[in-house]
Amino acid sequence: MPRILLPHRLRRPGSSAPALLALALLVLPVASRAGNQVWTGTAPRAKSIEAIARDPLNPNRMWAAAFGSGVLRTVDGGATWTSSRTGLLNTFVRCLAVQPHHPDSLYCGTNDGVFLSADGGTTWHGLLATTVSVRGIAIHPIRTGTIYAGTYGTGIYKSLNGGSTWSQINLGLVSTSVRDIALNPVRPDTLLAATSTGGGVHRSFNGGLTWAPVPDTAATNGAAEQVQWDPLDSQRAYVAELDRGMLKTSDGGNTWFHINRSLTSFRGRALAVVDTVRYFGTDGQGVFFTTISDTLWHPVNTGITSLVVDALSAKPGTSVCWAGTDGGGVFATSNRGATWSQLDGGLLNTFCFSLAVRPSTHRVYAGMGFGDRFWASSDQGTTWTRATTLVSHDSEHGVLADPLDGNRVYLSAYGSGVYRSDDDGATWARLDSLTLTNKFVRDLVAWPGQSGHLFVGTGAGPFESTDGAVTWVSRQGNLPAAISVRSLALVPGAPPILFIGSDTTGVWRSNDGGTTWARKIAGLPVIPALFIHALQVDATVATTVYAATDSGVYKSVNSGDTWSRARTGLPVGDVVAIAQDVSHPTALFCAVNGAGVFQSLNGGGSWSAVFSQNGLRNLRLRSLAVDGALLTLYAGSDNGVASASGYAISTTAVGPDFGSAAPLRTWPNPVRAGALSVELALARSGRVRATVLDVAGATVRTLADGVESAGPHAWSWDLRDAAGHRVAQGLYFLRVAGPAGVSTRRIAVLDR
Repeated sequence: MPRILLPHRLRRPGSSAPALLALALLVLPVASRAGNQVWTGTAPRAKSIEAIARDPLNPNRMWAAAFGSGVLRTVDGGATWTSSRTGLLNTFVRCLAVQPHHPDSLYCGTNDGVFLSADGGTTWHGLLATTVSVRGIAIHPIRTGTIYAGTYGTGIYKSLNGGSTWSQINLGLVSTSVRDIALNPVRPDTLLAATSTGGGVHRSFNGGLTWAPVPDTAATNGAAEQVQWDPLDSQRAYVAELDRGMLKTSDGGNTWFHINRSLTSFRGRALAVVDTVRYFGTDGQGVFFTTISDTLWHPVNTGITSLVVDALSAKPGTSVCWAGTDGGGVFATSNRGATWSQLDGGLLNTFCFSLAVRPSTHRVYAGMGFGDRFWASSDQGTTWTRATTLVSHDSEHGVLADPLDGNRVYLSAYGSGVYRSDDDGATWARLDSLTLTNKFVRDLVAWPGQSGHLFVGTGAGPFESTDGAVTWVSRQGNLPAAISVRSLALVPGAPPILFIGSDTTGVWRSNDGGTTWARKIAGLPVIPALFIHALQVDATVATTVYAATDSGVYKSVNSGDTWSRARTGLPVGDVVAIAQDVSHPTALFCAVNGAGVFQSLNGGGSWSAVFSQNGLRNLRLRSLAVDGALLTLYAGSDNGVASASGYAISTTAVGPDFGSAAPLRTWPNPVRAGALSVELALARSGRVRATVLDVAGATVRTLADGVESAGPHAWSWDLRDAAGHRVAQGLYFLRVAGPAGVSTRRIAVLDR
């Protein structure tokens, strides 16, 4: 989990510790969207669906190719989806094909080959290894052991034995960048292949032994994306072109013409031909519909929230059609596109690998796993926006806001390196392609107070950049050559002190910015392994370091020389993330996979569940981030991002709190409108001062200040300050000082 570590008040080892200002227990303005002392949210929820396949014998069983997440299956028509990636070594799935007579046999094409499942998608094994993506798979309807696989770069492969062996069949292909293959329903040895620009549509009359471009240049000048024969007419076929709309032939592929009337987008991504209707999926304007007359297209997108449509599948004899979208999952219609509904049921779950918050704007950034890319939220996680220009399809293990540049964000994508955005996450570029020699990157940290000064952990040690990820220098020093850096921490200085956590060898420290390293594992667990998920240097004392491991949280008070376990109150489980509220350093948090989020207010001495995990719907946790100004926590899981506000910090400036046993009552709390009612029972007479405090401990409103007699007393606060203005939403304190002492209550004020 990426962090910006150590604010300016942090002392370096050996210096005198700074005096800490007494802080009120605060209650800074609470995020109106995040739950107040309860976890809320599972967004963003998205999957990019490249293909949809149906079981020809069971109308309720379907499969969806989720780009980055493998193949998902439903057996109830899309109400619920499950995923099993056992044996599926590449989860970036491009296409699907089902054996027509044995539908438990399912083929998928991935970015590096063809895989087969013989048990309906539960387990997989590889059949054909390729160096490029497999975009189309077609199965002979009679000789079902005959299979074709079209690749984007090495042409077409054919197997005669169900995929056990393959041979290339590229003779006559003008372009070997193949996107789709279709077999004629009556003469299955007649094939059409959709290829890239300059190749267009190719045809074979002999099962792919030889190919030739179709004779009409109308079908060979452009890039063909998908091709399909009409199941009712073996002479008729359709092609969705990448930038020229829809092509049609009525004579088996000899002549072609465009049928684009009333299309507002010619960027074709998918098509479905069924009975007497046709569907056309576009890149940005959703689905269009026409009848067999092919005279006029109609947009049919009511209910579709993602208008980049990559897959279409229609059910014969019905008005049902399914659409796979880029980022919105699967949508279904039962009325030929008049209305659509999103099929979720677990299909849209996103895996949030990394989180970061920009303190100045409270904007939240999320790096997702398995191709779900980068998302950002400006309303505390209520709504999310995805970066559509990010070309990476890897998993984002690190995300970071630049400490000074308010528009710059960094992202580490495991497999492709570090990306940078200069417009707050809207568009992205990978600036380096040479000096970052290992692209298997995870954690990112920034040098506080400096723009563009970064460290990143890779599969070959740490790297440093001083120019905003444009160039990188290895800081591997004397580290083992094959060390894989899981986590990073930084103490800025001249030279800086660096800590790294590895997958197998524990913690290492460098006192000279990465020139030399020493292994620091005294006291760390050796069994099951020295796996360090995250590191956190204390925000006030740089010699104190926390390590999140498979065996709990470990703490060092001497810069890692020795470690001790800090797990009182923590359940058994992998601690996958650790974070500190640097604005209120007493607040330390960790995420325990399978158990939830826990907090310590005493430097890891003891832990308790944050809000008893109330509302935290998924406990498969991966990341944490803290917005101290809003007292808001964000937790990334296998089901998106959850947020919660109002966690405890410190009570120093407010004074002692007598707790619920004190004769002080407040209601309603939280309060949204009207007034807050306050009751106090005095055992003896004396002076009473009742005040509402803001986050800095300043008085917002005085409710009472004078001598009161013994007995019950009541006041109300109309949610206005001393000047008569309604206070902003957030957390406040009611502080009552009386003859028996001081009592405080936290008051949450919500938007009207």
